[in-house]
Amino acid sequence: MQTRSPSFPLRTLTLALAALALPAAAAPTVYEMRLMTHAGMGAGGMGSLMSMLGGGGGGSSVSHNMDLRLTAPGDLPADYQAAHTVPDAMRIGPQLPLQGERRSGGGGTEGEPDGRVLIYWGCSPTVAKGQPEVIDFRAMTGKVPPEIQAMARQSRSQGKAPRDASLPPRSIGWPQGDQSYRGIPEGASAVGDHVVKANFMKDDIRFALTPALDFLEPMGLKAQASDLKAAIPLTWNALNRARGYDLQAVPAGNDKDIVIWLAARNKSPMLPASQRECTIPEGIFAKGEMAMLAGIAHGPVQGFSYPPQKPGEKKPLIWTATVNVSAFDNVMLGMEMAAAGAAQDAATPGVGTLLKGLFGR
Repeated sequence: MQTRSPSFPLRTLTLALAALALPAAAAPTVYEMRLMTHAGMGAGGMGSLMSMLGGGGGGSSVSHNMDLRLTAPGDLPADYQAAHTVPDAMRIGPQLPLQGERRSGGGGTEGEPDGRVLIYWGCSPTVAKGQPEVIDFRAMTGKVPPEIQAMARQSRSQGKAPRDASLPPRSIGWPQGDQSYRGIPEGASAVGDHVVKANFMKDDIRFALTPALDFLEPMGLKAQASDLKAAIPLTWNALNRARGYDLQAVPAGNDKDIVIWLAARNKSPMLPASQRECTIPEGIFAKGEMAMLAGIAHGPVQGFSYPPQKPGEKKPLIWTATVNVSAFDNVMLGMEMAAAGAAQDAATPGVGTLLKGLFGR
């Protein structure tokens, strides 16, 4: 199951706006390669989740995923062709087609977000003074930062077609649109030479990955308790190449009030690489029947560019490439109680409601 980082659309938008702000001749082609190790239900798929809800155990599985994204400084030609050639150790390809969709020209709004967001943070068994921070969209009309409004609108418009998909793409990627993609085989490695060729680029994008930039080990995120009314201790594996960790949790449900817990505020990563445990404060998810805990281990990041720059030089760049390595894990909190209820009545409508609220908000 291909899983994409929730910040992906905002990152793409930021890159596109940055390119537009530069003269056409000076804006480089921007390439991103994200290597992700997924564990938990995100790797096992919905079948694993349903097995766990039915009392079948399900267990946690691990998969590797790669996300490729090329953003051009201008519209791509109608006959564009592009592909990323990977080393034999990836055990796929070797040529991966980069594809995209026509984009919308804008015009039209999705309406202002409403409801409230209640934000808690910190690794404490009890809620600290001054929490939660409350963001009331209705009371802050015109004051909510544009990026927050954009993310709220995006969450509502998932799966909806653009209103005006009439403009050529500027961003293409993989595995989107690759009908032959069946996942990255077990034991695959990204170490080796990588080449990106496109009929609209004069210069190829070339870079080589060392073992330090290969896929991370699984994060191994675990909750040491399942009662949502109590404090929930968390633990995870020690990853040698991790730069730090992010943890966040949200409850299932359709309430307009959204509760969010973060391991820390205004830090990126939220927790240092040396930390191996944290605690969700008691009571913040007491009204929910289940909650989803997500963790990200931030691994190494390396940038490449062309042409090479000597110290002090400021040559216009033709292309830049960034390789970002991470591991993602998630845990369903309150699963034992939900599984017990599902075992009593597998057809209970409430289970479907919980799943819809958790994955379809």
